[in-house]
Amino acid sequence: MDDLNLYNMAYKHLFNCIHFGLYPTGSSLPTVPELCKTFNVSSSTIHNALRLLQEDHYVSLSQGRSAIVTYDVNEEECRTEYRTYSYATKDALLDLCDAILMIWPEVMLQGLKLCTDDDLEKLTEIFQRMSPCNEYPFFDFFFHILKGLGNPLFLNLYLSTTFFGHSTIMRLRDKAYIYGYMTFLKRETAQILALCKASDYGHLKDLLVRLYQKHIEGIHQYHDSLPPPEPPVKPIPYEWNYFSERPLVNFNLAMKLLRQIYSLLGNQEYLPSFSTLAKQYSVPFITVRRAVKILSDIGIVETIPGKGTRVLVGVDNPAPISSFSTPNLKKALLQYLQSMQIILIICKDAARSVFPSLTDSSIQDRASLLKTIVISGDYYMTFGVCFSLLSENAQSPALREILGGLMQIQYLGYPLNDVKPYPFRFDSRSTTALLKSLEERDADLFAEELQCLALDIFKAGKEKLIAGGILEAEAIVLPSLD
Repeated sequence: MDDLNLYNMAYKHLFNCIHFGLYPTGSSLPTVPELCKTFNVSSSTIHNALRLLQEDHYVSLSQGRSAIVTYDVNEEECRTEYRTYSYATKDALLDLCDAILMIWPEVMLQGLKLCTDDDLEKLTEIFQRMSPCNEYPFFDFFFHILKGLGNPLFLNLYLSTTFFGHSTIMRLRDKAYIYGYMTFLKRETAQILALCKASDYGHLKDLLVRLYQKHIEGIHQYHDSLPPPEPPVKPIPYEWNYFSERPLVNFNLAMKLLRQIYSLLGNQEYLPSFSTLAKQYSVPFITVRRAVKILSDIGIVETIPGKGTRVLVGVDNPAPISSFSTPNLKKALLQYLQSMQIILIICKDAARSVFPSLTDSSIQDRASLLKTIVISGDYYMTFGVCFSLLSENAQSPALREILGGLMQIQYLGYPLNDVKPYPFRFDSRSTTALLKSLEERDADLFAEELQCLALDIFKAGKEKLIAGGILEAEAIVLPSLD
């Protein structure tokens, strides 16, 4: 499957869903438009993935209809294969559970706050399809809640965390347990609908936390019962691979280059040659060329014939707002705003989770950087300095993976700081408050101030994108934070 290129991520996701029984034999896959939105790819990419599934005898395709699952799942074979897979993912999945409990109850609450009457009608329709024999309606229920946030990156993260280790472990338990657990889920989803309609968000958050705690309890019980496989299997780590495959691999490299530029290179300095970068990052030459083209569209670099690629950081000549219409810049800025929405919702809980484990040296290092920012007036760097403190120091590998991915995407938004005629100039207040929180080792103050700064950045970024003609930014909603 490693050579599937553009349709790899869609193929692998659907393959796993079918192979492990999420889409039973005879059921329909989501429509092509739904899959396009889920994976943030074109319809041709989805059609390629579906055609390959058909060639592998997993689905049948017909004009104008959703793909029908034809693969006949052998339960005993599924159990054997899945037990091996479960043991390989055990350590990473149990670690991921902590991140799941920290992230998704709050995110689902934000999605439920945004539910319209039409959304509630759709959720009720999904609820009516729930049964102990079919897991998909339960997955679809929460997936639809997330759609209200207008953020494909959130959907991708949900798929990534939900299907790593895979929720269908419940199929591998005894039938009485499965029936009891599914009955519990249906009862709780009915209560979610009732509380949402009553706008009782306090009890709704408590219910969501209990729901995820129950889910995680089941995961722990199942993995505690697993005997070590023979022969031993190689552990599988959790990876959020949103940018690991085409078509997003070019953006992945562009973000790595951005980090290199902001960390190591000064204004008017030159990037290494394309061949050097290809070797450094172990990517094809054409990937480097495409990544540099993205940076050029953003306004970070320019190509000088006969000399190389020159850095433009700090040049008081930002790209005019009309250039937001270029495809690469438009896509980059939308992904930046999507990541900013995720950060805005989860950063307070992430900060409270990570802060107590920070070492004195890591705190002193960031405090020193913030003092330098106060002197230089480069306040736009404050958020990156503080959020990367979390992404680099989280004890949980899964949380580091998620926060690190979000931090990486943040570099795409740096050019927004100086875009004219809508400059967003930070003042010293947030920098000074965050510096105080570090010096006093005050986790609550750090969390509060980081979220306040994230809110300012999200609002300003969204305003600039819309003003620049990227109207898709309107769909990325401002969460209703406490």
